Amino acid sequence: MNKLFLLGALIISSSVYCQNTTEIKKYAIEVAGIKVGEMHATKQSLGKGLVKYHVKSDVKVNLLVYTLKIKYEVISQFDKNGLVYSEAKVNSNKGDFFTTTLLKNGIYEVKSKQEKKEFEKTISSDITWSSSRLFFDEPTNNQKFYAEYYALFNNVKKNKDGTFTCQIENNIDKYVYENQKLVRVIKKNPIKNIELRFITEKVTTSSGI
Repeated sequence: MNKLFLLGALIISSSVYCQNTTEIKKYAIEVAGIKVGEMHATKQSLGKGLVKYHVKSDVKVNLLVYTLKIKYEVISQFDKNGLVYSEAKVNSNKGDFFTTTLLKNGIYEVKSKQEKKEFEKTISSDITWSSSRLFFDEPTNNQKFYAEYYALFNNVKKNKDGTFTCQIENNIDKYVYENQKLVRVIKKNPIKNIELRFITEKVTTSSGI
């Protein structure tokens, strides 16, 4: 009886330990109240402290002087110590661009091709937060985060109204949370602001031995 009980306990504990959770959030991308695309943000808890984020969007916006087409995708994987790997890709009517960040022997190796610059560099600082996490975790004031595409750091600023502002170079984004859930993002643009509005959320759980 004791052996059977022990075996059952081991099976149950293994199932819980290997439990994987997937969260999928969908956002409408709007300009002046008109939907111009969608963004899907996915968080996968893979067990053993591994977490994978996947954010992708497809946008077509008619601005005053041209039509802006952008497909954006970023994949980031963290372990219990921080970022292990990230890859950000942009496909637009201005070209194809990318940035990869890989942890190797305690140092991050970065390769990037952006619209106005192309470079390689190393980062010795820890990376425990990234832009992708903002879709799933409400930050604290002055939370340091890493922008996967730009390969730059900055701090999140908490505003008096409870919203948060993130700025990378000339890009200013305002994040609005309700009950610790991201419900709206306002991306400042000199011509027209682009807004992300929360639509739906789906959470699934699977377990294995």
